[in-house]
Order: sequence, then C-alpha cells, then structure tokens
Amino acid sequence: MLLTRLASYTVCWLFTVANKPKPHLLHQGTAAGLQSSAKRARTMSSTSESSSSSSSFKDAFGNYANYLNKLNEKRERVVKASRDITMNSKKVIFQVHRISKDNRDEVLDKAEKDLAAVTEQYILKLVKELQGTDFWKLRRAYSPGVQEYVEAATFCKFCRTGTLLNLDEINATLLPLSEPSVEPLQINVLDYLLGVIA
Repeated sequence: MLLTRLASYTVCWLFTVANKPKPHLLHQGTAAGLQSSAKRARTMSSTSESSSSSSSFKDAFGNYANYLNKLNEKRERVVKASRDITMNSKKVIFQVHRISKDNRDEVLDKAEKDLAAVTEQYILKLVKELQGTDFWKLRRAYSPGVQEYVEAATFCKFCRTGTLLNLDEINATLLPLSEPSVEPLQINVLDYLLGVIA
C-alpha cells in the first residue's frame, strides 16, 4: 500500500517536472532571432522526449503498482487460508487431548478423519493459492498455519504409533494436492521443527 502510494506520488512529480514550462529569453536582432528559434526547436524536441520518458515512467510504475496490488490480494487470501488451517488443526489437537484408556481408538479415528478433512479442504486451498509463485515471498503469511498443521499431524501419529511423523512423510501427503506441472508446496525444516516443538 505504501509502495503503491509512493509510486503514484513519484509519477505525479515526474510528470509535473517534465511538463513545467521553460522560461525563454527575448533576443533582439535577426541573428538573435534565428538563435532563439533554434533554441525553441531544441526545447520543443526535448519536451517531447521528456513527455515520452515520463509516459514510460508512468507505464513502469503502473505495472509495478498492479503487481504489488495482486501480490497483496494474494497475501490476504493466503493469510485467510492459514487462519482456517490453524483453527481446524487446533480442533484436531484438542480432540486428541481428550484421549483416555477407554476411548483411545474412537478419539484417534475421529481426529485422523478431521485431519484428513483439513488437508483436503484448507491445505489444498493454500497449495492452489501458492502455485506459480515463489513460496518465500509469502512464507510469513502461511507459516503459522503450516506449523499448527504439523503439530496436529505429528501429535496424531505419536498417539497412534508412538513415533513422530517426519518431514518427508508430511511433504509426501502434500504432493498429490499439487499439479504435476508446477513446483509443489513443501514444508521447510524450520516450520516442521517449530510445529513439532510447539
């Protein structure tokens, strides 16, 4: 938003400076008159050059503003998907905390079913949103949700088998969600560790 405003202010300033009228000196005599007409011709050509350069600046800043607006809109959608992942992953974690020796299998079956629903609905939405972009640009927008998802998945696996779900296993569950032609979303080591430790 700030960069967009700054770009528009810069374009306005450049346009004002480029189109500012230049003061001319009045010369007396024919030689001076010829000289002033040559100067006028040069001034007119330099004005057309400056107006074309200001329009190219305007186009460049317009393209950059469009790019930033699209990136910000995408960031908002990614943040929303991350919040949905966080909320639903927490529900899975709270379910697993209700385990007792009498209802262990029933609670874990329900938690695993809900975790699969989180994967198929919300993680899929995040994967589709991030296709065709550099993941690192929007990492801060989706990292909290991914960490919560890792926590829910590893907690379910630990309560079921007594072992942790490793990073390769989690990333293998994300591969079918991506189209084969684009780079798939993969959870990085930092998000995995923060999810396991949390």
